Amino acid sequence: MQTEEAKKICAELYELNMPGQLIGKEVVDSKARRIGIVRNLRVSMPPIKTELIVKGLDVEFPVNIDNISAVGTVIQLNIAVKEAEEIEIHDILKLRKEIWDEVKNCFEG
Repeated sequence: MQTEEAKKICAELYELNMPGQLIGKEVVDSKARRIGIVRNLRVSMPPIKTELIVKGLDVEFPVNIDNISAVGTVIQLNIAVKEAEEIEIHDILKLRKEIWDEVKNCFEG
């Protein structure tokens, strides 16, 4: 007999542009702190659950899409994030390069 966790389906989605519509965009919390960028989008079911995976400095954490207040040039959250420290613009560029290299490696084999 399978456990409930074993019956779950999970997919991680990426975009082929950096930054894309979501992937690579800056994430700002409710305290206006730049905390990271979107690494990928995770969808799991049952029940259906969609999360952004945010990459900060030395940390990755999920953010439920219900905690997003706006999507524009940045992703604005309606919660304060305790898991990540505030980062600078040069960190954003470094994190984008890391994620882009990871995505390219998946397709180049």
